[in-house]
Amino acid sequence: MSGKAKTTENRSASDVAAISLGGRFLTFVGNTMFVGRFGTANPLLNAFTFALLLPNVIFTVLGAALNAVMIPVYNSLRAEEKQEDAKKFIDNVISISFVLLVILVTAGIVAAPWIAQIAQGDGDVAYLTFALRVLMPVMIFFGFGAIFQGLLQSHGVFRLPAFVSAPGGVILILYMIFLSERFGVNGLIFATALGFFTQPLIMINAVRRLGYRYKFSFDLKDKNIRAAGMLCVPVVISAASYQMHFLFGHTIALRLGTTAIMNYAQQLVLVFILTLVYAVAAVYLPKLSTLWAKADKAGYNENLKNAMLFTIFLVLPAACGFFLLRFEIMDFLLNWRENDGVVDIQMAGNLMGLYAVAVIAISFKEVADRAFYSVKDSKTPAIFGVIIMAVNIIATLLLVPALGAYAMPVAYGIAALTGSVGLLTILQMRTRFLDFPFILELAKTACATAITIAAAFFVLSVQFIDTAIVNLFLPAFVGVGVYFMAAYVLKISALKQLLGRVFE
Repeated sequence: MSGKAKTTENRSASDVAAISLGGRFLTFVGNTMFVGRFGTANPLLNAFTFALLLPNVIFTVLGAALNAVMIPVYNSLRAEEKQEDAKKFIDNVISISFVLLVILVTAGIVAAPWIAQIAQGDGDVAYLTFALRVLMPVMIFFGFGAIFQGLLQSHGVFRLPAFVSAPGGVILILYMIFLSERFGVNGLIFATALGFFTQPLIMINAVRRLGYRYKFSFDLKDKNIRAAGMLCVPVVISAASYQMHFLFGHTIALRLGTTAIMNYAQQLVLVFILTLVYAVAAVYLPKLSTLWAKADKAGYNENLKNAMLFTIFLVLPAACGFFLLRFEIMDFLLNWRENDGVVDIQMAGNLMGLYAVAVIAISFKEVADRAFYSVKDSKTPAIFGVIIMAVNIIATLLLVPALGAYAMPVAYGIAALTGSVGLLTILQMRTRFLDFPFILELAKTACATAITIAAAFFVLSVQFIDTAIVNLFLPAFVGVGVYFMAAYVLKISALKQLLGRVFE
């Protein structure tokens, strides 16, 4: 791949990352407002948090299958200039997904009391049942959103799909400002559902501008649907395994009364850092699948290396910064109002710090998963998904007696590291991406990160003015500036390509 092409891909990834972060930031502001207002010890908020997790877990499994399978199959058909087959494939995907999602939503609503009893134990089963029944239908919105995102990304439209979470964030913020005092957590549940409804809604016009018009088709015997279905099975196993250990940890946290604070700390790290990873993946996955379909292995390997290096460039300093400033971040975010001690800043900071360490391994896993999906190998991620689930559950059960709520992020990190090492080892055997230039770029990024953390730690330890905002933002701004200067001096390729795009 030429230097200009690589620069364009990285510039697209950075644009998508910025837009995604903007939308996620609005949602996160809303989350921060209701955590600070209602308090993490609030049993209704804990029930709401868990109720939202369940449909999200189910959708994530289906969404992973849709994205991992739909994009490669659809792009392969387009690369082969089979436009009618590609259009029919999308029609079938929409119809089949809708029927499946309706069945799942109905089953979830009916089974809500039993789910609540298992998860809540001796807690308020009735309220958790209510929350589950209200939030189950969001799976349908999630499903159509994933299909529209995949379709737009396949046609090179990245910015709008990256923006989809922004309207929901605005709705959440407006609810917290104007209605939260009156309707409390009950209203929060309905506001959240409304926010998710906007995700597919804002993409409809963009999909129509592609020239796509839905036509009912429910052909389970279509060869492309059958091929996609075969690919979906291992993807579902992989995603389900990952989500099951995620749900397992939150079920334990629900009984410990720490679901809300654990989810907040986890989402703070995972949403902001994995948004960067998903932005890179959104740009590179369609390209990788197209190159593989054209048998351009050299181009495929070059794009894969570039995607991994760009991911490392973004994730490593961000994760280290989250760990260093974990208490300052939580103090700034959750002590914005008089909360009468309902938020444990020490626990929140420690949980976030542990997730920040884990997210480095998780990022490698996410990129590796998509590399396998792009070559239509969904079995390998599925195998490691099961391994990750088993390691996480075993580690959680062993660590809970000693670490309590901290056991979940520690086990999460151990499991993610196990999976990422295994996936990258197999990927290396197939592509040989781990060569000397790659290792050199990795070393330079690690060096720049170390310099950055040292500078930020020095500023943090001096404490020019002892206020929450200064203690957080001064070392953060210094760290960002030092990182980019160090990256420039060390001539890190990801930064060079971005600068080349800016000044071209």
